Amino acid sequence: MYDKVKLVLYDLPTGYDWRSVLDRVKAQSYFASGTGGSGLWFGRKVIATEVSVSFEGSLPKCLWGHNLKTLSLRQVKYLIMKLSRDLDVPMYKAMVESAEFAHNFNMEEPPIMYMRKLDAMKKFKPNEWNGTKYIEDKEVRCKFYDKMQEAKKKRELPKYGRENLPRNLLRYEVTFSAKGLSRLFGRDIVAEELWSKLVFWTLVAEWFRYYEDMVKLPNNCWDVDYHIFESAKDFAKWCICIANADQNLSYYVKHVLFKLRANPQPQDRALHGQIQKKIQEALEWGKKHLALPDLTLELTGKIEQYLAWLLEQSADGMSTAEERRVFDAAC
Repeated sequence: MYDKVKLVLYDLPTGYDWRSVLDRVKAQSYFASGTGGSGLWFGRKVIATEVSVSFEGSLPKCLWGHNLKTLSLRQVKYLIMKLSRDLDVPMYKAMVESAEFAHNFNMEEPPIMYMRKLDAMKKFKPNEWNGTKYIEDKEVRCKFYDKMQEAKKKRELPKYGRENLPRNLLRYEVTFSAKGLSRLFGRDIVAEELWSKLVFWTLVAEWFRYYEDMVKLPNNCWDVDYHIFESAKDFAKWCICIANADQNLSYYVKHVLFKLRANPQPQDRALHGQIQKKIQEALEWGKKHLALPDLTLELTGKIEQYLAWLLEQSADGMSTAEERRVFDAAC
């Protein structure tokens, strides 16, 4: 579930030279001050200066070139220890300045449909930008978006097996800042703790808690797919259903517009009858085409199923005895 992390090593080893670190990676640039520079490790940024070495980037992308799959804790350990060996500095002792926790969910409907159902929890600010939903405060940022759309845009799809990738992949990620991690654990976290079950499962619990605390909005007429429209007439019926959701159109047309019309004419009754017929046709159409699945229940079910698998079947799961040891230690 770990994705992008920022690690900063301040406790530098004896004999450290930032130039030797940059010699070990593909150096891109040097600071004009002559005090450091930056390079790439598996395409992710490394900065070496006189006082620190930092790494920032997606761990899954270092391993696979994309983050459509989730890393195991063993793979997290492998990558950070390899980073330490390749840079010849103990990056496993680096401070964790931010950590992104995420998973992708294969959904029945397009991701935007589920994102519309979610609103901010108390003291968090909601925002939407370029098809991505943000729910954040000063310490934590929750984020939902269409993972396949993003991967295509960034050209990060795997080279092989693209035809087997799911069409509707919703990504839910939570980014913890250094301050957020410190508040959660009561202290700073170092990189080698990322693969400990205590830290990992504490973050799993927080990731799920944030989702649980989000306000879930009910279904409405806006939750439709373009393909429900077989003709422009269906689009007109949909518009009537949207209007009727906020105002009983049949009643309003009859008892307000028709009854209180100025300069009544005999032919008005025929037109009124036609309008009422259009309203009823639209509402009958809506009963068939707008009987929507409960998207929130589906998403919650997918998340709970994943967490059950993670705990009970994955290599990162825990036995009952381990759960007691881990969470008793946390208390």
